[in-house]
Amino acid sequence: MFLFSILKRKTALNLLIVFHVLVFMSCCSVQGKCRSGCDLALASYYVSDDASDDIDNISTIFKLKISEILPYNPQIKNPDYIATDDRIKLPFSCDCLNGDFLGHTFSYITRFGDTYDKVAQMVYDNLTTEDWVRRFNIYDEFHIPDYSPINVTVNCSCGDRRVSKDYGLFMTYPLRQGENLSTVAAEAGVSTEILIGYNPGVNFSAGSGLVFVPAKDQYGTFPPLKIRAAGIKRGVIASISVAVVTGALLFSVCLYVKLYKRKKVEEASHQEHYSHMDLGSGSTLKKKSETTALVTSPGPTSITVDTSVEFSYDELAKATDDFSMANKIGQGGFGSVYYAEIRGEKVAIKKMKNQASKQFLAELKVLTHVHHLNLPRNLHASGRGIIQIEIMETEGIENES
Repeated sequence: MFLFSILKRKTALNLLIVFHVLVFMSCCSVQGKCRSGCDLALASYYVSDDASDDIDNISTIFKLKISEILPYNPQIKNPDYIATDDRIKLPFSCDCLNGDFLGHTFSYITRFGDTYDKVAQMVYDNLTTEDWVRRFNIYDEFHIPDYSPINVTVNCSCGDRRVSKDYGLFMTYPLRQGENLSTVAAEAGVSTEILIGYNPGVNFSAGSGLVFVPAKDQYGTFPPLKIRAAGIKRGVIASISVAVVTGALLFSVCLYVKLYKRKKVEEASHQEHYSHMDLGSGSTLKKKSETTALVTSPGPTSITVDTSVEFSYDELAKATDDFSMANKIGQGGFGSVYYAEIRGEKVAIKKMKNQASKQFLAELKVLTHVHHLNLPRNLHASGRGIIQIEIMETEGIENES
């Protein structure tokens, strides 16, 4: 029982530590995760001279209708013909994926000979990477089944008020060889400072990688950034974080105080328990000797005084022949008295009636506080309503009854 109590306290303390770690992590990471996406983003797709780069195939890959592509590409006069070595804009929704980042997952049906690298570079024109495609699929790189759907995730942006509120539509733009900061800014129609603000630390001359570029809508204008009223302000986030941490600290203090008090009570109980056992060590049931023996009681409760020897219910029943009439030596108002010999000692056992539990406890209380020559010294109360009394050495059981 003592070991179990220690384990319970350790478990509670471990849970408390885990709770604090989770609270700390949630408070620290609230700024790094997205809360919502935006309805519209664009992908810059480079049309090569590959025969598969026709508008029908492109619309199939990106799950778009041709009528959805044309408004963002006024340079396309004839849908049956797309100029090669040129970029077209493809609309898609920019979602907050798993609450972690902004992106959109396209479902692509594999073809014979497809690999993650081929899908990323050739099919989706470097709008994603091989590693990014592999991360969101379960198939082994060398065992991708043909004609099966796989996930292709493309990153996107919804803008940043800290950079500018004038731009609310953005294009995911794969850099190509020969491009640099100035050429990309000129093609997008924005300043180089704006591009750097939305893409800090990016080398626009690297010839690879993704950048986010402000884009014009189907009407040829830059839509402004939409300020979402439903978003949580930083002040509110800070207030919530402070409240959570404060509540966690108060909870910790209360739990610690509770565990500390419980520990003190259990330690006091164990000290009393072992002091009783020490009194009985090295001695047996003898007359005129103060002994204490602890035996499991079958009843729900048990009361044992300092000078008692505890017997199990089964032992008492066996000694009295299951409380037979032959062993009965007396009758009281609240129970019967039986004669028995236990462990070589002659004893009288009083068995109380069930309805006399209060009287049973009252009688025991009186007997344990009265000292008289004719009263036995050793008492025991069992949860089944039994008082065990040791007979004095100089008297016979017949006289006591």
